[in-house]
Formats: sequence, C-alpha cells, structure tokens
Amino acid sequence: MGLHKVTLLFEIGAFRVMCKHIQLKDNTWYYRRRVPEDARSLHKDSRTGKPKPQLFFSLKTTDKAEAARLANSHTRRLDALWKAHRQGHGNDANPKVSIAMLEAYGLKPGDAKRFPDHDVISDFVDSLVAPYEPDDEPPHVSPQDHLTIEILRGAPIPRTLTDAREKHFELGKGPKNKVGEQQFDRAWNLLLEITGDMPLDGLRREHANEFVRRLVATGVGAETIKRYLSQVRPVINTGIREFELQATNPFVEVTIPNRDEGPRKPRDVYTMPQLDAIQQRCREVDDQRRWAIAMISDTMARLAEVAGLRKEDVILDDPIPHMKLRSTEERRLKTKQSERLVPLVGEALWAAQRAMSTPGDFLFPVLHPKDAAKPFNANSASSALNKWLKENKLAKDGQGLHSFRHTMRDRLRDVLAPADLIDRIGGWKRLGVGEGYGKGHSLEMMHTYMLKVVRPARQSSQEVASTQAA
Repeated sequence: MGLHKVTLLFEIGAFRVMCKHIQLKDNTWYYRRRVPEDARSLHKDSRTGKPKPQLFFSLKTTDKAEAARLANSHTRRLDALWKAHRQGHGNDANPKVSIAMLEAYGLKPGDAKRFPDHDVISDFVDSLVAPYEPDDEPPHVSPQDHLTIEILRGAPIPRTLTDAREKHFELGKGPKNKVGEQQFDRAWNLLLEITGDMPLDGLRREHANEFVRRLVATGVGAETIKRYLSQVRPVINTGIREFELQATNPFVEVTIPNRDEGPRKPRDVYTMPQLDAIQQRCREVDDQRRWAIAMISDTMARLAEVAGLRKEDVILDDPIPHMKLRSTEERRLKTKQSERLVPLVGEALWAAQRAMSTPGDFLFPVLHPKDAAKPFNANSASSALNKWLKENKLAKDGQGLHSFRHTMRDRLRDVLAPADLIDRIGGWKRLGVGEGYGKGHSLEMMHTYMLKVVRPARQSSQEVASTQAA
C-alpha cells in the first residue's frame, strides 16, 4: 500500500480533536513530523550520530482513533520539548518535556533501572550532568534535567493538569455543548495562566486564591466566580482520584469575596400589568420570536428549553395540551430534573398553536442558525429578545426573559399551588429525599393549578378586525 499523509478530525462527545502527523503504511499507522532546524540537535540518528530532519516511527496500531490519541500525545510532548529547548528550562520542570527528551534519545521511563549498565543510558546521563570526580563539587543540574534523570531511573511520572483534563474528557465528564465548551475553556485557560501545566500534587491554596483574585479584578460578580470554580474543580478531583494521588483539591470551598451579597444584578419579577402588556404586544406582532416569549411567559420554562423544542415534542391533540422538555443533540437540559412535561395554557397554548405552522422540524426555526452545521446557542436569541423587551419599554432594569420564571412562581404561590408541584413545573431540583420517590404530580394536577393563573383572554388587532368583519 502506498504512503499517504492524512489529517483526521475526531468527535469525542462535544470534544473535537484535530490529529496531524499520522500516516498509514501497510495497514499500520505511523507518526511523521518534520523537526525544526533549531531543535534537530535533540534528535540524532543512532547509527550515524547526525541530527534528524524528520521523525518517522510506528505507532503500532491499526486503529485510527488509537493512532490519533497516540499521535496527539507525541505532538504535545515534542512541542513542550522544543519550547523548553528554545527558552531554556528555567526553574520549572515539565514531565512531558522529560518524556520527550527520553524518547528523542530512544529511551523509556525506568530504563536506567532495567538496564543500569547500558552505554546509551550512561551517555544520556553524561549529556545532562557533566562527569565529575568524587571529591569535586557536583555540577548544577536544572530542575528539568533532574526530573528527566529521576524518571529514567524509575521515579513515578508526575501527573499534570493537562493529564487530569484529558482523563476527565476521556471519562465523558467534559462539557456537553458549545456554550459549555466556551465556559470551560475560559476557566481552564485562566488556571493555566496562573499555574502553567504543573503537576497536580503541586497545586496549592494560593493558586486557587489567585484564580479568584484575578476574576474579581475583572469586575465579575460572586456567582460568575462560582461558575468558573465549578468548571475547574471537578477536573482536579478527577485527576486526584483516577491517578490515585495523595493530595487534596485546593479549589474546594474557596472563599469568594462578597458571595453572601448574592448576584450583582438580581432579577426582578413582572407586575401583572406588565405581563398583560407583554402578552398583548406579542399577539400584535405575531411572529416566531414573540411566540417564544409568549410561551415562556405562561410555562415557567427557560428560553433554551423553549427555543430548542421540536414539533414532535408539542402535543396539542391530547386532552391536556402539553410539551415534552428533554435533552436533544441540539440542546442539553440544565439538570436531570429539567426533563419534564409542562401543560400549555393561556398565551403558551396560543403561541404553540401558531408556531406549529413554521417550516421544518423545529417549533421556532428563526432562533436556530441558518447553517445547520453550526451549534445551537440560546445566548444570542436571549440577547435579541431581551433587547426587544427593553426597547419597547416592556421591561425595566433587572427584568428579562428569566424574570418570567420568577413571576410564574409567584403566580402559582398566589393560588396556593404546592411548592413541590411548582418545582416540578419549573424543573427545579427537589430539596427533600422523600420528594424523589414516586412519579410526582400528574399532568392533570399541574394543569389545574396553571389554569388558575391564566390572565384574561385577549385578541390581537388582526383577530379583532377579523371578528368585526365577520
């Protein structure tokens, strides 16, 4: 079989890996990569002793996914080695650089323990530590070279933050959608700015406090800082547990300044006159975006839940019209409790009936990207709809789409709906252990209470004109 270079794109959940430098030869995958001129002194031919302009070796697998994983691992180590070579090792020691240094010399971790008298090992150690007499003062050895020699002698390879991240993703614990990836990347990049790709057992409380301090300096609130911490804390937990390290997670129970003051911009509820005005205006405009607002206003659903609805999840021919909120490829639900049935009453029922006439499978296709290859993102739709509410003087500061959830909760409280029934309609986490038993309130019971909060019927100007003409 002829040689051919390929670039592969692998999907692992929501995680994409672009794999380069692999080549298929006789049904086996190989690693091929050009060595930069300034790093060729690190890679010498074992027979001639001359610098190698190119690396080419077998990955010893016929499986593409496994080849991609191995190639990415080699690429990261080589990148670290070449970077350290250009910049000098400094005071930090990177395990990936050490492993790459060994690989460049044809050695593996622990070889000095397995082959203590081998000339290749002696030559390699002498290249890092100049020979000296017993009575002489030992030459200075950089932290990086010291770590490399220790790993060669069989010392455990330190597990780094990147190792923890890779293990976390490998176990399927990474972000599940594009928005989650973006949030994770922002938090993770901030952490690496502070620590670098350091060993997990080197993390200290000072790193966690610096993480918080930098976020505070940007002006974000306590709740945002909490979300950033919740992105990195589980990854560190995964690394400590899976690599069986004797370490604690310094990102647990980190002090957040002013946390008890709550969110910086508390959401306010709508008054009933405001709600009436919003619902009336939605009927008058009568388009997809206004239908989405109307559905949110009378269901206590989140925008992402409503915007991601498929028509097959809206049941209008049932004695109790309702919608099924569930996770889909386009949109994940916030929590397990978010998967639920919600009766459609009042303006939500009107909006659903109108939206069933839209083209395609989605209830609100205008809220989805025109390019089907692009991921669904509710944030852009939220900004546009909130802007419309403000520009039309239908919402004040502190009020927005999410305020409908708080407003509906108050409306249900006013008709004496049970608290756990309200939680079920809104998809909130149940507080008590006992509330997790049984199937919960029936659709009929939810429908009964939701009908009690429906506002007086209204008609759009088009409907009024049509009635008058008749």
